[in-house]
Amino acid sequence: MPAVFDALPGQEVPVGGLSTAFERLWAGTPAHESRAVQLNLVLHLARNTTPEDGVARFADTLGFAHRYPCRVVVLCPDYDGAAPAEIRSKIYGECFPGKSHRDLRCVEFVLLHYTVRARQHLENQVSVCLAPDMPLYYWAHRFADVRRLADYGYLLTRSRRIMFDGALVPADAFTYPWPNLSAVRDLAYTRTLPLRQNLGQFLSRYPPALIHAGLRRVALQRQETLAAEGNSLLGWVRKGLVRCGASLASLETVVEPGPCGASFELAFTYEDRTREFRWEADLAGNEARFSGDLGSGRSTLVVGAQLLAAEAALAEAMFF
Repeated sequence: MPAVFDALPGQEVPVGGLSTAFERLWAGTPAHESRAVQLNLVLHLARNTTPEDGVARFADTLGFAHRYPCRVVVLCPDYDGAAPAEIRSKIYGECFPGKSHRDLRCVEFVLLHYTVRARQHLENQVSVCLAPDMPLYYWAHRFADVRRLADYGYLLTRSRRIMFDGALVPADAFTYPWPNLSAVRDLAYTRTLPLRQNLGQFLSRYPPALIHAGLRRVALQRQETLAAEGNSLLGWVRKGLVRCGASLASLETVVEPGPCGASFELAFTYEDRTREFRWEADLAGNEARFSGDLGSGRSTLVVGAQLLAAEAALAEAMFF
């Protein structure tokens, strides 16, 4: 993991001199007197993170921070059990104008590399790095074993939101007894927001009874690389059908990879074969096609189709 830390931008400084280093960084700039920071975000680059992946997640976080100025603490653990106790640190900062020339917004990154033997000192170090009196958010990226997150109880219990990407973590992340389950957000689900909005808007034109009456099967096919997003979409559809009055006991729901021409293909099958609903979303072509006849006449629609960008997905997961 030192390779990840070394690949990330920033100026290496002594761990005990972070405050002094930031003062020197902002010295002679308008940020020295006043800089607005709205929140704290801890980005934990866990075991399966490569240097290239770490740089990409740093860029995603920086894009988010330009919209929501924050203090970011990046954790780069070193899993070499033979390495001596050591914590290294870097700082990185940017400032940019906000809505007015008096509104100066700043991004401050503290990057911490730590060995297994130094793990016991990490919580104290993180607490010192955070901006005081600001809400805390935690993004656990690419962890290999969800049980190891128990070592980070300080972050799991104090964070307003805990985020991970369902496409990149073990399956038991969804059954793990999180200390505060209501705070947990899956970025794979969050990315599907534009698709869920389009589906909801199209289906909302029908009375709920027309949607679930006689419904026997809901099948979602998805491309191989979109398994996490497909599972999230089908789970959302199932919940929506229950709210409409459908009984899942008599309804078959499946999500599967398939030879579908689009990124996603969703089909409702009814006892009455004259009734149908189909949705196809082609993310490469940024187009989704709806077609349906639920007993009140055939309706079709073509709309845009996309997943949320990484920084927008972070904001959605953190604040909603």
